[in-house]
Amino acid sequence: MSLQNVKRKLAIGLGLVVALDTAGQLLWKFAVGNLPDWQSPWQAVDTILHQPLFLLVAGVLLLQLFNWLEVLEKSDLSFALPITSLSYVTVAGLSHLWLGESLGTTKVLGIACVLAGVALIGSGEPQQNPTADMIP
Repeated sequence: MSLQNVKRKLAIGLGLVVALDTAGQLLWKFAVGNLPDWQSPWQAVDTILHQPLFLLVAGVLLLQLFNWLEVLEKSDLSFALPITSLSYVTVAGLSHLWLGESLGTTKVLGIACVLAGVALIGSGEPQQNPTADMIP
């Protein structure tokens, strides 16, 4: 596989990491907001298991796990993990738009710091995970 194809697959995988993490967090918030009050932990578990939105959250998190395993196979952790911080930006922005959550000056400055950090760390070349060759 050419280096260009590896980079393209890695970019798609990292984009999916951010998208799936964002979707999972927003779905989680919607699911929790729809829960009725419960009296015991067992009643809470029963309620959660019968909420379709929680099953969707579990599915998104499972997809995220498999995608993350693929990303880690193709890249250094020190490169890939900081890129996932972009989900902080997308969650904050979409929470503001869809949930009406506040997005004050402090949050905007935090988002700018995250974007600057990801730009600095992501400016290097992604390298093939050196342990990938060691796995049988």
